Amino acid sequence: MTTTDQSIADPIVADIDLTALSTVAVDIGADDVLDRSDDVETELSEMEASADALRTEGLISTADLEKKKAEVERTRKLFRELSPEDRQAIVRRRRELGRQILERELAGAAVVAVGLTLNHTRLRPLFEQWWPYMNRMSLNLQRFGQSTFSRSELTTVESFLERELAKLEDYVDEQLRVATAYRRQREQEMRAKDDIVFQPTITRPSVDIEVQAFSRFAVRALQVLIKFDQTMDQFDFMVWNGIRDMTDVNDEVTRFLRKFQPLGLRSYTTHLKLMTTVRGI
Repeated sequence: MTTTDQSIADPIVADIDLTALSTVAVDIGADDVLDRSDDVETELSEMEASADALRTEGLISTADLEKKKAEVERTRKLFRELSPEDRQAIVRRRRELGRQILERELAGAAVVAVGLTLNHTRLRPLFEQWWPYMNRMSLNLQRFGQSTFSRSELTTVESFLERELAKLEDYVDEQLRVATAYRRQREQEMRAKDDIVFQPTITRPSVDIEVQAFSRFAVRALQVLIKFDQTMDQFDFMVWNGIRDMTDVNDEVTRFLRKFQPLGLRSYTTHLKLMTTVRGI
């Protein structure tokens, strides 16, 4: 690893409107990039609804409301005009930059080293595309949040991140608990009938590295990925032993990837916004 400051030499960030960039890349974490226009439209609609709510509560002015809605409409138009190839290129670029961030060290940052092992390939793009930015964002939000956002905006951002992460933690806890209990029950039934029970293992993990986490938030996000990876281990057992169909498992995995999307996306856009402050210091 090399030591560097907090800036990132990223021409994409410099050349494209931050709000637009936040929504044009919408894959759900699989190796193949999917055109998820409905996911983007949902995100844009939520942005509009959030702006309306802030105005109703008196936290932003009418002029600010119109500005935010104009940004949403500009993003919507930009996304619709992008070719699938352009969307894929942005996603690939974001993953490349994420890997670069993972290889850098920040001078003066208190870190916790975390050993990360993810067995399953479908979680690797999710990790590479979102977590490095979530990690850096969580540190910069502490350092530069008040310099970047108004008090109401900062509260909104922090509340959203905490709410989404807590929802994900509850979701993966339940998924792992249910999958483990069901697997044990079915395994006992199979052994009682003297059926052949396969015990599949993954000998080459998709991710096996040590990362430097900058905050509790970042560690909690890693734990979400680790726990769902463990859930997928239970799915592997079920598929091998004919307990569940692969199509059914794919649906479960896709559901998780989509649930992770809002947290990753908001963390990424917040990271971009904070970097404008970092570069100005």
